[in-house]
Amino acid sequence: MKKLLLILALSLTGCSTVETLKETFFMKYDSNEYTQITAIRTNAQLATASCDKPDDAKVNAQGLSKQTTLFKNQTEFLPYNTKVIASAGELDAMAQGLVTQYQKGPVSPVFCKIKFDSIAKSAEIIQKTVGAKPR
Repeated sequence: MKKLLLILALSLTGCSTVETLKETFFMKYDSNEYTQITAIRTNAQLATASCDKPDDAKVNAQGLSKQTTLFKNQTEFLPYNTKVIASAGELDAMAQGLVTQYQKGPVSPVFCKIKFDSIAKSAEIIQKTVGAKPR
């Protein structure tokens, strides 16, 4: 039945549908990917408490940026993973942006909390995407 649907879809639509079907049928759950995004989310949530201590918050931002870069690099070449690859790049850019702000000078606690919360929320969305992959 799946083969029939695949053939029918290929004959009726263009290349974008082919890629979507590949993603749907061939993507696989990766426990390492899930563990990494869970760690990023957790660390971002916990780092929010350090925003009143600029030195601690800066260290947390730097550590989180290393984690997001690792996650981006780990997902980069996994086949049939375009949604997570794109999201990982955006998440890494958010974390790198926070580090850049700390390099420029003092960061307000409000800005710090907003950025860590945004990273945690984005990581949660990615976590749901990774967790929904078929096993």
